[in-house]
Amino acid sequence: MEPIKRITAMLLASVMAAAMASCGESAVSAPASATSAAGEGSPEAAETTAEAETTIIPDDLPSDLNFEGREFRIGYRDDSTLKPVYAAEADGDVVNDAVYESNMRVSERLNLKMVPIIYNDESMGKVKKAAMAGEDAYEVVEGHDISIGNLSITGIFQDLYNVEHLDFSKPWWPSYSVDSLTVNGHMMLLSGYLSYWNVASTRCIWMNKKLIENYNLELPYQTVRDGRWTLDLYTDYMKDVYSDLNGDNTRDEEDLYGWAQTSGVYAYQESFGIEPYKEDENGMLYIDAADEKLLTLVNKTRHALFETDGGIVLSKLGTLDKFKNGTSMFMYETINTAVAMRDSDIEYGFLPIPKFDESQENYISGSTDRPYAIPITVADTAYVGAVLEAMASEGYRTVRPAYFDIALKNKYTYDEESAEMLDIIGDTIILDFAYIYSDYKGFAWTIMNLIAPKSNGDFASYAAKQEKPETKRIAKLNEYFQNIG
Repeated sequence: MEPIKRITAMLLASVMAAAMASCGESAVSAPASATSAAGEGSPEAAETTAEAETTIIPDDLPSDLNFEGREFRIGYRDDSTLKPVYAAEADGDVVNDAVYESNMRVSERLNLKMVPIIYNDESMGKVKKAAMAGEDAYEVVEGHDISIGNLSITGIFQDLYNVEHLDFSKPWWPSYSVDSLTVNGHMMLLSGYLSYWNVASTRCIWMNKKLIENYNLELPYQTVRDGRWTLDLYTDYMKDVYSDLNGDNTRDEEDLYGWAQTSGVYAYQESFGIEPYKEDENGMLYIDAADEKLLTLVNKTRHALFETDGGIVLSKLGTLDKFKNGTSMFMYETINTAVAMRDSDIEYGFLPIPKFDESQENYISGSTDRPYAIPITVADTAYVGAVLEAMASEGYRTVRPAYFDIALKNKYTYDEESAEMLDIIGDTIILDFAYIYSDYKGFAWTIMNLIAPKSNGDFASYAAKQEKPETKRIAKLNEYFQNIG
């Protein structure tokens, strides 16, 4: 594997130079060791520092904040969700060290001590119990997306729009997610660059570049740039890619396909701008799932996977298994799947999820981020808001470039075009309201349920069965969001 030919030390210098920016600071300098690694005084080092200066976006926190060594307690589900936001020490890994550096900068800037608390409880029962008992146990908590969504409508979290210092116009709070999670002027869950999981759990299309070449197809990078990478074109690419590898004259999971996919296409619908829960002019949610666009998406996705030579829905093998062994040209998966691809010889490229059609303004990248919330037991919300804003802004300046520019673009990609595609993907991340608040069922899960191997794909029948429970669900959500104090 020959990744992009960049000098990692130069990129690290750029990351750390950008990280030096804090409130009100415009001058930037890289740490001496990082600068010398690129060649102190060299044109390359100067170019790196100059590039870093142009990308710095400071937050607007007061410059004199000092919390005098106060603890900031964050509740995490487990070690895996702790890692993307907190590092106890540097260990030489680029991303871990960027997380550590970000933590240290925030701690020193605000004079506080970060205290991670792992509660090892996916349902977050411990968090709810503490809040209901009035126990001041956490400043902020993180949770599994749907678990924390369900918990947020029990009244134990605070409305984030009432929290001083949080500025949702800043890029470390992705606008697609902010817009989606806001209902009737209220937002209970945070998704952004507090943690690099926001990016890591974002979905994209992986392509096997060798198979593209073998089938005399053109790498679609320019098509993406031109805004013409659509669902129909994606289907055209994969529909005829098939080979009976085991020679048994039967289409099975051992053969080669254009798109081999399990039914677990999380965050798929939102990537086409489909919102089964919508909000009217009065801030009331309503169901808009039986619209023509969702029906069309069901039909086109089923056509690609069930009715073309190049498609198959897997029931035994996983999507990653097929792609890693070189027998699927495309894969729909998270960006962080790059870690699992390190031991593969597949020369791959990244692409954004296709547009529904060319009238869709932007490519949209669905995410299954682990959101954060502030318990009602927190009295000093200004303190919590300041720390969260500082963490997210520092994460955006320090961790995001380490994850994107070094780990993904430098270690895990084969071409400059894929790095460009990652920028497109990262600019349009959405954590969708309907997915978060769906309670594992309903119209947010339409595609996943209707492309399951045993599904007949009957959208009308599915919609009819969902009408009663979804009406009940939307009423519950409206009751909550209309009555937040």
